Amino acid sequence: MTERLVDFAYFLRAEPPLRLALMVCLCLLTMALPSIAWAAQTINTTSTTSCTAQGGTLIGGNLLTDFDNGTFGFENGQPDQSPSSNPYPGQIDSGQFANFYSFFHGAFGFIANAQTARNPYQHPGITDPVYGATGRFFASDPNVTTPTINFSAQNVVPNANYQVSFWATNSEPNGTPNDINLEIDGITSLNTGPLQAFQSALEWKLYSYVFNAGDRTEVLFALRSLETGASGRDFYIDNVELQRCTGQNGVIEGSVYSDVDGDNIFQSAREATFSNITVQLYDDRGTAATTDDLFISSTSTLADGMYRFINMFPGSNYRLRVIENDPDLPASATFGTPQNLLAVLASGATVSNRNFGFDLPPPAFSVTKTSQVYAGQGNGVFHIPGQDVEYELTVTNSGGSGYDANSNLMIDALPSNLIFYNSDFDGPGTLTSEPIYFVQNDAGLTFDYTNNVGFSNAATSPAGFADCDYTPDPGYDPDVRFICVNPNGTMSGGSAAPSWTIRFRAQIN
Repeated sequence: MTERLVDFAYFLRAEPPLRLALMVCLCLLTMALPSIAWAAQTINTTSTTSCTAQGGTLIGGNLLTDFDNGTFGFENGQPDQSPSSNPYPGQIDSGQFANFYSFFHGAFGFIANAQTARNPYQHPGITDPVYGATGRFFASDPNVTTPTINFSAQNVVPNANYQVSFWATNSEPNGTPNDINLEIDGITSLNTGPLQAFQSALEWKLYSYVFNAGDRTEVLFALRSLETGASGRDFYIDNVELQRCTGQNGVIEGSVYSDVDGDNIFQSAREATFSNITVQLYDDRGTAATTDDLFISSTSTLADGMYRFINMFPGSNYRLRVIENDPDLPASATFGTPQNLLAVLASGATVSNRNFGFDLPPPAFSVTKTSQVYAGQGNGVFHIPGQDVEYELTVTNSGGSGYDANSNLMIDALPSNLIFYNSDFDGPGTLTSEPIYFVQNDAGLTFDYTNNVGFSNAATSPAGFADCDYTPDPGYDPDVRFICVNPNGTMSGGSAAPSWTIRFRAQIN
């Protein structure tokens, strides 16, 4: 540009014949100007949160298919090309579609090779930061409503790391900055901060963020404009990509459990756990505050109440949170242990025991026992010697489930005039082929006859299930004095009054 000013000054001082020749040269130069690449924009690829900046490696191509693989489509390279109809109906929330050169406050659209500024407040000469003159990019002039661009990715590999990236810029030399949220499954994972305005040349900036898929196979993304107003806040977005990021193997794990004794310490041998409870992982960004945390991943506890985040990057300060009102928690559960647990990973290390405990009200057990003559013998309806009697015992919990796992033990003493029947409880019936029939009503327990039923021939009541170690003889065994039943798990509680029932036969002696 300086050279052109010097040439023009020389033209003003030149003699008429020379001035005419210079005028012809300047006219030719002016005619050629559209093909000259003046510096109307700059490119900034610096990102401290990218996969490579954290020591990972990007593999494979872009996994996003929405919006023409995140590119927003292409034109033929001619200046100022903008579609007049929305090429992606239904994928952008809020705002109203318009041709770029017919924009109004509240409009959004797409433009390629924007050599002409759409109004005096915009940078001219803007092209796609990746594909140049042929690439389209998204443009928005938001007002009281702000646009949200929605993407989805299917066939995501659980527990794998992915980098999501996009370009964004303030389209005005002096415009009030907008800022853009990257949301993963509805949770803010990255915020651009104010998109800075540059008077000399628009700056396209690349934003990158790495997240972990957790237990998901599909992930929903959104790019959301946050600022509203009648003027300014105009912005461009382009080239949204999702790529696999490999190279890390750190692990963060813990359990979600019933803190029976309220000591905030998980005792796996005696405290029950909760399955299918959501735990979230955040980057704490090196600050004590939680308001600036960035979402990385979420997963659910397994059948044993344990969760694991794998393939984690070292060196980051992670923060973990459990969903306190998860619908799979008992209705009476209240969160008892600290939230926002910290984890700092060394390379390849495992951080364990990031546990979350819930307090439950104590149980309120009741037991009923009834009997009736076993009708299968055909000996009438009276309790007389030689007649089999069918006993039914039911345990109901109308309180909470705040007690140790596997501790729901029932020991029933047989009167001395009863002989236990150690064979198929219901004979030709189809309820069971075992001597003890078990059924439950929303109790949340598991039962296996071989492992959860025992007998004792002792004169006094067994101290625990381990003492129920007598093996009855087939048929009628007069030596059985105690029947022991110990289902696995922690019995549910609440106003629905869950219960479990056993039935067995004994002969009146």
